[in-house]
Amino acid sequence: MKMLSSRLGLVLLWALLTLISLWTRPLIPIDETRYAAVAWEMWLRGDWLVPHINGEPYSHKPPLLFWLINLGWAALGTSDWVPRLITALVTLGDLLLLGALARRLWPQDTRTPRTVPWLFYGSLSIAVYSTTLMFDLLMTATVLIGLLGLTAAWQRASWHGWALYGLGIGLGILSKGPAILVYLLPVALLAPWWMSADYPGGWKRWYRNSALALLAGAGLALCWAIPAALQGGEAYREMILWGQTTGRMVQSFAHARPWWWYLPILPMLLLPWSLWLPVWRGLPGLRAHFGAAERFCLAWFVPGLLAFSAISGKQVHYLLPLLPALVLLAARALEVRAAAVSPGRLAITLALAPFTLIALALAITPLLAAQHQWPTWVAELSPGWGLALLALTLLWAPTLRRPEANHWLAALPIVFLAGLHIGVLRIAAPAFEMPQISATLATLQAQGTIVAVSAQYRDQYPFSLRLPKPLQLIPEGGELAWAQANPTGVLLVNHKAMSAEQRQAALITQAFRGSDAVLWPATTLANHPDYLSNERVEDANAGE
Repeated sequence: MKMLSSRLGLVLLWALLTLISLWTRPLIPIDETRYAAVAWEMWLRGDWLVPHINGEPYSHKPPLLFWLINLGWAALGTSDWVPRLITALVTLGDLLLLGALARRLWPQDTRTPRTVPWLFYGSLSIAVYSTTLMFDLLMTATVLIGLLGLTAAWQRASWHGWALYGLGIGLGILSKGPAILVYLLPVALLAPWWMSADYPGGWKRWYRNSALALLAGAGLALCWAIPAALQGGEAYREMILWGQTTGRMVQSFAHARPWWWYLPILPMLLLPWSLWLPVWRGLPGLRAHFGAAERFCLAWFVPGLLAFSAISGKQVHYLLPLLPALVLLAARALEVRAAAVSPGRLAITLALAPFTLIALALAITPLLAAQHQWPTWVAELSPGWGLALLALTLLWAPTLRRPEANHWLAALPIVFLAGLHIGVLRIAAPAFEMPQISATLATLQAQGTIVAVSAQYRDQYPFSLRLPKPLQLIPEGGELAWAQANPTGVLLVNHKAMSAEQRQAALITQAFRGSDAVLWPATTLANHPDYLSNERVEDANAGE
């Protein structure tokens, strides 16, 4: 019953955060609106082979997430909340898979498999990404599928385990490309170290089966990649087979950061557990129980961290599929120390410190908005909401002295984040929705007007999901030529500054992320080329 109650409580918390998130905020630029736009164009085209955005092949990501979104739309209708619901459902799947992996690693331990999903979802970073339209928690699911297969191959020497390992590789490639090998391959290669025992049939058989599973996974992915490469053209073929994977590792075209960049990021990703003293106090006991399962987790985490540190392009969310390895070890350390004394005042203070600071910042920030050039919605926030979250955090402190302290601490980030959605994101949402431009573009398209967007801003706008047709994509620097060739058209451009004359000549202007999104009649730009002189230049791949 404790296991059932624990699972039910976690599902209820998941439902709470998911429903509040879907209610309070729209898809947010840049990543969410970009991925929704790709899925939407797949829906419009009925082409599930080559993803597109604004009429151009989209080579930055494989299609699995876009397929899932389209399946969601087919079942639930084409609402803008469906894509984020897909991510939330994937996260729920992650929790189930992680619990299953813990049971596989520690079959005699009934407490760790119950604790692990709570610790994972109770990590502030996971709770944040669980309702965000991103690829990394989907990639986490494919990693967990692969590792469940590998543990079955280890413990049962069955071909079913190798088939599951190959399936994880194949789905991982379809989710986010060959990066799946960074997460899965080292664990198989380091098996003699973490097993500390001979594999039945010998290590030649292990590595032969590993290679066959790898080929099977690659074969599954190639069932999509080969026809997509043939249909998408030479540029698309080069990007999906090289540019977005190996090319990123050799020299990043975006997000280039030093090798040590992940070291200070990692503790923040693991909040509040990185500040939870019972975890640290349980590590000596864990060392005394260190066996094959614990080495398995290290063989998963350490090579992955080293590989991503060596790659020039770094993003916070690249580490998400590695976090379950640390969460498994943290849960095991907590259970090894389960009979120890309850957390003291220092442990509780440290664990609650991040939430206290966030709540205080939320209470103070609206009072300072008038003195700074902050977005207007910041001044609309209620300081009282920050004080309410501060009170919630302080009232949570006694729960951390209970026997179920780990579960209570895991619940706090979820409840706290739900409060942030209501108190902050609900107020900020209109700044990201751009209703005037969205409605105007839909009307223009319905009237048969040609609508285009400048390339460097092609996928930052949340209206893409609702447009009945893709926008035309104008190459950077080609805006004036397009306007001259399409005098009845309308062009969407981002400007970092605008004069009063420009604002009067524009069809619509709307503030967007410190600049202005502007709809220009083509004739206006053709007659006044100087209006394009202060066009804002941004990286079209920002956020990938």
